[in-house]
Order: sequence, then structure tokens, then C-alpha cells
Amino acid sequence: MIRRLAWVEWKRVMRTPLAWITLAISLCLLSWQFLGTLEAFVGMQPGDRTLGLTHHLGLQLFGLAAVVMFFITPLLTMRLFSETFRNGTYTLLSSAPIPVGKIVLGKATGILLLQCLFILIPASLCLTLAGSTTLDLGVIAAATLGLLLLSAFYTAIGLYFSILGESTAVAAAGAYGLMLLLSLLDQHTESDSFLHWLAWPSHYLNFQVGLVDSSDIAYFLLMTLFFLILSHYRLEQRRSG
Repeated sequence: MIRRLAWVEWKRVMRTPLAWITLAISLCLLSWQFLGTLEAFVGMQPGDRTLGLTHHLGLQLFGLAAVVMFFITPLLTMRLFSETFRNGTYTLLSSAPIPVGKIVLGKATGILLLQCLFILIPASLCLTLAGSTTLDLGVIAAATLGLLLLSAFYTAIGLYFSILGESTAVAAAGAYGLMLLLSLLDQHTESDSFLHWLAWPSHYLNFQVGLVDSSDIAYFLLMTLFFLILSHYRLEQRRSG
């Protein structure tokens, strides 16, 4: 049932202009960043190259990919439930013998499948250089994994805010606000504090440079699970009236 709901959600989003517009804009921005990174690296003196080309791409290209994902995810998730609440279609869905957990996971998986198209863009751009230079495929794989985990985290946040009400604008604004807060916590807290740990940039940075740490994976999985559980709880409350 989760796969069926995910497939329905994916098709619904892909039929809207928003998905194709954001995909096109993301491709243009990331391609521009890719070419700019190459130009900057080629223009460096050999003695100034403290990092290899792959690490530069991991930091610059995948860094911009995280920013792009930051802006597009709330736009993709804001209609997941708020629109169905407003037009009354959720009543039909909730009356079906489908557990709330499967509804939440199905909706989230459908958006994550769409985001996989965005995630493949920076990885594909990097692989176009495989025939002309030596790439560290481990760094590219680690950065891609980090972007996937970050996308799942963003999706869970957007999903939760879409359940809170019928306004898509409020859902998007709430998701942007919380995501921005979690982006800035590490700049104003002690490095060994819990609030600093809650910020995602330091965890994502390790993936960008090719470091796959179990603690960073656990961070993204726990945060994603936390917001999925919150979504499940709120939806159960709504179903029970």
C-alpha cells in the first residue's frame, strides 16, 4: 500500500508545472555552479590546490544542491495534506482501511522519489568528468548519500507542517522557518552543546568531504523519524476527531 500511495503521489506532483519548473531551474543553477567550480580549479596555481577537484565539487556543487533543496522542498510538500483537507478529499482517504502510518510514509516516499531526480543532477554532472580526469568516486557517493538524507529530513519537516492546517502558504512558511532555524543553530551555540548538534550543516559537511560517519547518518535518520512520528500523531488526532 505504501508503494501504491507513493506512486499516486509521485504522478500527481509530476503532472504539475511546479515539478518541471523547479527541476529546470535546479539543472541550470547546478550546471552553472559546476562550470564555475571547474573554471576556478583550472585557474588555480598547482601550489594553491590544497584539495582535489572532487573535493571542490563536493563542497561547492553539493553545497549549492543543499541550498536548492532547501527552497524547493517546502514548495513540493505544502500541498501533501493541507490541500486535501481544504478540498475534502482527505475524508475519503481516511475512511479507507489504511493505517495512518502507511499514509504518512506513502506521501513522504512519493515526494522523496521526485527529489531523487534533483539528487541525481550533481552526481551526474560530476560523472561527466570521469573520462577526462581521475575522480574520487567515494567522495561523490558520500556527498550523494548526504544529500539524500538531507532531502528525507526536509521532506519530513514539510510533511509535518502540511498536516497542521488547510493553508498551503502557512505550511510552506512554517517549514521554511524551522529549516532556517536548524540551519543557523550551529552559528550561535557552543560546539559541544545539544543545540549545536541539532543543526544539520556540520553533519552534512562531513558527507561533502567524503566522510561517512555513523553519527551523522544517525542524526538525519533520527530527525527524519522524529518528524514522521509527529506527523503520524497529528494525523491520528485528526482522524479520531
